[in-house]
Amino acid sequence: MMDTTTQVLVIGGGPAGSTTATLLAREGFQVTLVEREVFPRYHIGESLLVALNHIFEVLGVREKLEAHGFQKKTGAFFEWGAERWLFDWGKLPGEHRSSFQVKRSEFDHILLEHAKSQGVQVHEGVTVRGLHFDGDRPVRASWQAAGGAAGEIAFDFVVDASGRSGIMANRYLHSRRHNEAFQNIAVWSYYRGVQHPDVGLTGPILVGSVPQGWTWTIPLHDGTTSVGLVVHEKYFQERRKTASVEEIFTEGVSRSRLASEAIAPAERVSEIRVEGDYSYLSEVLAGPGYFLAGDSAAFLDPLLSSGVHLATYSGMLAAASISSILRGEILPEDAATFYATCYREHYLRWMLIVSTFYDQNSGKETYFWEAQRLSTGDINAADAKLAFTHVVAGIEDLKEAGQTDLLAEVSARMRENLSHNVAEGGDGAAPTPFSDLLREEDLRCLPTAVGYRVVTEPRLGIARVSGSVAEPALAAV
Repeated sequence: MMDTTTQVLVIGGGPAGSTTATLLAREGFQVTLVEREVFPRYHIGESLLVALNHIFEVLGVREKLEAHGFQKKTGAFFEWGAERWLFDWGKLPGEHRSSFQVKRSEFDHILLEHAKSQGVQVHEGVTVRGLHFDGDRPVRASWQAAGGAAGEIAFDFVVDASGRSGIMANRYLHSRRHNEAFQNIAVWSYYRGVQHPDVGLTGPILVGSVPQGWTWTIPLHDGTTSVGLVVHEKYFQERRKTASVEEIFTEGVSRSRLASEAIAPAERVSEIRVEGDYSYLSEVLAGPGYFLAGDSAAFLDPLLSSGVHLATYSGMLAAASISSILRGEILPEDAATFYATCYREHYLRWMLIVSTFYDQNSGKETYFWEAQRLSTGDINAADAKLAFTHVVAGIEDLKEAGQTDLLAEVSARMRENLSHNVAEGGDGAAPTPFSDLLREEDLRCLPTAVGYRVVTEPRLGIARVSGSVAEPALAAV
């Protein structure tokens, strides 16, 4: 039976929810997590970034993931227009130089089981039917189990990690805003017997641009390979008038040298799946007694495999914020501002990276490539300049400019950075700022995040930054 009260209710057992719940439980707080599905359950988003290793260590789950035998990943290879880029994580400084390609059903299950082992009260097969408020603050949730049982649970804080269903954003805040760019459709399936090309990396994701979008090829530890195609929704819907989903998928993959040669000797072993990967960001990310994390808060185009990174990153930020509030180390409104500012800027940095990466394709004759351009409806010039401060070298020196000029400048800087990662004839230069984003481990937010940062030692929380020193945000009460 579920308790009738808890300090923190986490809605959703995916990476965002399990990360939040685990970290709060490890800090000694009472945490209840409810998940609509019964794990393991299928999910897409299989390629993980190297930056996740640090969060896995903070969670205490890295050894379990290593022991499971997931496919090791040491980088990525892009055949992008007329260019080839190799991102070799072996050249990164520090100890983290690889990540995993994962079956999300198994990966997510490991994270959720780990949460249980850390003291989280996990209830699977339970749906949150609604939230009840005291003014603007949610204070209780109505739930119903798959077996028919139902009830209410009161809480001090709720973390909405309910994924795309977005309980808070969609039902109560009405705050989700879709980007005008990145209105794409992903179509994918699984193959056995794929002939993976040797690009000098272990288990890399292979990404190849095609006239109407791009393809991915991801090797998995069970001997299967995830093969996908991303096209714009407009193109997909137009083609569906005369072609089946399978025909669209087969035709698109055949136009990618990387994907088509890899699957030539292979057998498809699963159905073809389709999902819209529309990008969005909630205008409200935190408020009195609540935090939105993972896909509930934001979703970004999958080009650079940032999904699990953003989910666990937001989970860590939420756990740090709530921990410091409950210990009396920070005012609740300051913690909410910190969380929202930090997460929003982190998301925008990724969004700009994806946008400018799309801009590097030399074959821009199709609608797909033009449609990926950010507009003033997606991000304004001031936000764009701020979000790229720590990504592209020298961006701080950019003068105030209109958005079009700014994004053109960012694109030019991006090309300079990518030139260090040319697969053939590269100069072997040190990792660029772009590569650095993919291994971001210092947990710092950009300077506007109200003067605070996340700390993990001696315990997880938020500390005020004074010069180069992190200090307690408030004297504990």
